[in-house]
Amino acid sequence: MSDLSAPPTGLGAHAARLPRLRELRQMARAGEDDRPTDWRYHLTAVSDRAVGVLRDPLLRLRLRQAAARARRHARRHMEGDVADLSAALAELAPKLRQGRAFDARTCRALGIIAAVMQATHGLKPFPSQLMGALALYSGRLVEMETGSGKTLTAALAAALAALAGEDVHVVTANDYLAARDHAQFEPFFNAMGLSTGLIMHSVPPPDRGPLYRARVIYASNKEIAFDYLRNRIVLGGARAAVRLSLEAVNGAGARALGLTMNGLPFAIVDEADSVLIDECRTPLIISETGAPDPDWPRDAIALAGTLAEGRDYTVDRERRHVTLTPRGETRLAEAGETMGGIWRNAVRRDHAAVQALSAEHLFVRDEHYIVRDGKVALIDEFSGRVAEDRALGDGLQQIVEARESVAVTGRRITRGRMTYQRFFRRYRRLAGMTGTAREVAGEFRAVYGLQVIALPPHRRSRRKYGRVRIFATEDRKWCAVAARAARIATQGRPVLLATRTIRASMALSDALTDAGLEHTLLNAAQDGDEAAIIAEAGRPGRITLATNMAGRGVDIQLDDAVRQAGGLHLILTELNEAARIDRQVIGRCARQGDPGTCEVYLSRDDGIVEKFGSRRARSFLGGWVHLRKAQRRAERLLAQARLDLLRHDLSRDEHLGFLGGSE
Repeated sequence: MSDLSAPPTGLGAHAARLPRLRELRQMARAGEDDRPTDWRYHLTAVSDRAVGVLRDPLLRLRLRQAAARARRHARRHMEGDVADLSAALAELAPKLRQGRAFDARTCRALGIIAAVMQATHGLKPFPSQLMGALALYSGRLVEMETGSGKTLTAALAAALAALAGEDVHVVTANDYLAARDHAQFEPFFNAMGLSTGLIMHSVPPPDRGPLYRARVIYASNKEIAFDYLRNRIVLGGARAAVRLSLEAVNGAGARALGLTMNGLPFAIVDEADSVLIDECRTPLIISETGAPDPDWPRDAIALAGTLAEGRDYTVDRERRHVTLTPRGETRLAEAGETMGGIWRNAVRRDHAAVQALSAEHLFVRDEHYIVRDGKVALIDEFSGRVAEDRALGDGLQQIVEARESVAVTGRRITRGRMTYQRFFRRYRRLAGMTGTAREVAGEFRAVYGLQVIALPPHRRSRRKYGRVRIFATEDRKWCAVAARAARIATQGRPVLLATRTIRASMALSDALTDAGLEHTLLNAAQDGDEAAIIAEAGRPGRITLATNMAGRGVDIQLDDAVRQAGGLHLILTELNEAARIDRQVIGRCARQGDPGTCEVYLSRDDGIVEKFGSRRARSFLGGWVHLRKAQRRAERLLAQARLDLLRHDLSRDEHLGFLGGSE
C-alpha cells in the first residue's frame, strides 16, 4: 500500500484513495458492530464456571493433540534453512484462510513457524506455548502461569494469523513492553516476509499511518486506543460504510487521508486482565487544555471547608462517592450568595463543593497520586506505576493541585470519549493471555465474549507457601516483616517485600532502617533505576522493597547459589483490591521451575480492611476468612463499577446518536 505521508495530487490522488476503501469500511463497521452487553452478567459468570467443568478438559485435550501434531511438523523442518521454511509457509498461506483453528493445515503451519523461531532465535517452543498459540488463534483468552513464555506464545499466534491474511495488533500494557517484544521478534517476522510496526508515544500521530500498514503491529493499549479515537473524531458524523466509500471515491478529501489506522482486525492482548479489566475503570478521553484559573479551585476548597461530615455531607469510601445532605445544600446556598458570581449557580456550586470534598476524603497522597517536579501525577493502583498523561476530570485535578500548593493547570475540554470495554469489543476478532484470568472469567465472557482456558505449565511449580500471619496493628506487622526478612537474608537468599501503596512502602522502609537492614526501595516515587533494581533483586541476601511495580512483566533472575539456598522468598504485606493482583505479585517467585517460598503478613488496620471489612474483620476475632471477605467485597464493587461505566457509555452514545455519538 502506498505511503500516505506524502499524498499525490491530481488524478493520481483520486487513484491513491481507492485502496483506502477497505480501510474506511473497516473503520465504519468498527463503529457499528458494538456487541450488546449481556444483561445477564452474573448469570453468565455462574453458567460459564459450570459449563467449564466439562468444556475446558475437552478443549485442553484438543489443544494438546493439535500441539503434538505441530511439534511433529516442527521436528521434520528443524534442519531446513530460513529461506526454505519461508517458501513452505508462502505456499501454505492461501490454504490457511479456508482452514480451521485445529485442522491439519493449521498445525503444519504452526510447526513450520516454530521451526523458524528456532532457526532465528534458537528458541524451541514448549508444548504449552504451542497450545497457547492455537488457543489465541482460535480467539480465546489463555491463562498461562507467570514465567511460562507468554511473549513467545503471542508471537507464534500473531505469525499464524498474519500468514492467514489477517492484520494483527499485539497489544501490551505499556510502551516498554511493546518496544521490548517488537525488538525481540522483528527478525522472526521478517524471516517469514511479514512486515512489523511499533507504535509508541514518541511517534507523532501524523507519522503513524505507514506503521499501521504493517501486517503485525506492537503497541500499548493506550496508544492504539487513542489513535482509534482520533480517527473517529476525524470521521465526525460520517459513520456509514457506504457514505465513507462514496466520499473516498468522489474526493471528500483530506478527511479520508487524515486517517492513520486501517480498522480493528485481530487483537492479541498481553496481560489481558490488566488491559481489559483494570484499565476499564478509566475512560479514554481526548481533550484540550483551557486557560488556568487558580482562583476557582481555591474558592471551591474554601466553600467545602464550611461543611461538616455527617451533618452536611456523607462519604461512601467503598464506592468513592460524596453526597450532600439537604442541610449541606442550604449552607452552600447561603455561602454562594455571599461569594457572588458563578457561586450563585446551584448546579456549579454544589458540583464544585462535592469535588473539593472528594479530593479531601477520597484521594490520598502517596496512595492515589504523588507530587513530583512540582506536578500532581496519578498512580495506577493495580500496576503501582505513575499513569503518564492521565489527569482527573471535572475540575478534580485542579482542586488536588491547589490542595498540594503546586501550579494549577487549565481545565480540560473533552473532544472525544470512549471506554476501553467499548473499544476492544469493536475488534473483528479478539484474543488475550494473562497469568491471572480465572477470577474474572465470567466478566471476560459477558463483556467481551471471550472464553477463558487455563493451560498447564511446562514445568511443575516448586513454590512453597507459608502460613498467613495476622497482626493487631500495622506497626507490629512491619516489625515482624523486618525480623523475618533479616532471618531469610542471612541464609543467602534474596527477599522481595511487596506492598500495595507508596505510603506503606515508606513505612516498611523506615522499619527496615530501624532494624539496621540494608535494602533497596522501588515505587512510583523512586522509579528512575527500576531496571537496575530488578537486575540486582535476585542476588544472595539482597532485600528489595517494592510496590506492585514488581508485578507484571518482571523476571527476577537467580544464580545457582541462590537456587541451592532455596530461591527467592516473597512476603506479601497487604491485600490488593483484587486477589488476582496478589497472585501476580506472588508469581515473581519460583518462576520457570526455580525454587521459591512466599508468605503473607497482614494487619487488621490495613487499608482494604478499613474500607471494605466488617466490624468482625477489624476486631481481634477477625481471621483470614474475614479479610478475604473484605477483598471479595472490593472485587464485587469494582466489577459493578466497570459494568456501570460500560452501560453509561453505551447509553450516552445512544442518546447522542443524532450528534454522531459520543466520540
